[in-house]
Amino acid sequence: MTAPASPSGPPPPAPLRIGFLGAGLIATYHSKSLRHSGAPVERRGVFDPDTARAEAFAAASGHTVYATEDEVLDDCDAVYICTWTNEHPRLLAKAAAKGRHVFCEKPLAFTTAEAIAMAEAADAAGITHQVGLVLRRSPAYLWARHLVTAPEAGRVMAVVFRDDQFIPIQGHYASTWRADRDLVGAGTLLEHSIHDVDMLRFVVGDVVAVSANTANFHGHDGIEDVCTASLRFA
Repeated sequence: MTAPASPSGPPPPAPLRIGFLGAGLIATYHSKSLRHSGAPVERRGVFDPDTARAEAFAAASGHTVYATEDEVLDDCDAVYICTWTNEHPRLLAKAAAKGRHVFCEKPLAFTTAEAIAMAEAADAAGITHQVGLVLRRSPAYLWARHLVTAPEAGRVMAVVFRDDQFIPIQGHYASTWRADRDLVGAGTLLEHSIHDVDMLRFVVGDVVAVSANTANFHGHDGIEDVCTASLRFA
């Protein structure tokens, strides 16, 4: 009797070992998205300076609480950086030095120069890296881009884009750290409306000139809660 032929083709890839630095709300969302994606992953370490938060995240996600950032980075192939903004540059540099692929939450950093330096460091390390400007995957914005870029649509003359919501320390996503300029760098413009600017660039095109005014009604030092901006596109 002839033995059955062995399956052809290469073996399936090994599951990607995933770590998390930061265990807050956005880390929970990313963990759920990983589960829903069906991607072959192995959930490894999570570190958060708030041990209770790390333990709650681990219980819900299947990760294991580790005592340090380095323990997480030494036991993963890819890491989600879901910390305060001021920690992003340091943690990305550490992950890149260890050859770990990185998904870093937005905003990457406080300044454009810092963000560019982070991207260059990741490129130099040869790692796969991505920032959490996730609205580029939204079906609504993909459809808007399709409509705007269709030849029959003609040239865009003007766009009005309005985003009304709670400032980042209120509402469903309430968090006290977003009122601390040393941790977050700025207010609603950097923390949330970075999505709005990214979508305008994604749908309409590159920005060549900006004029803007900001205001602070809630009294948190350096944390703007209103911004009006006029952008000129290429």
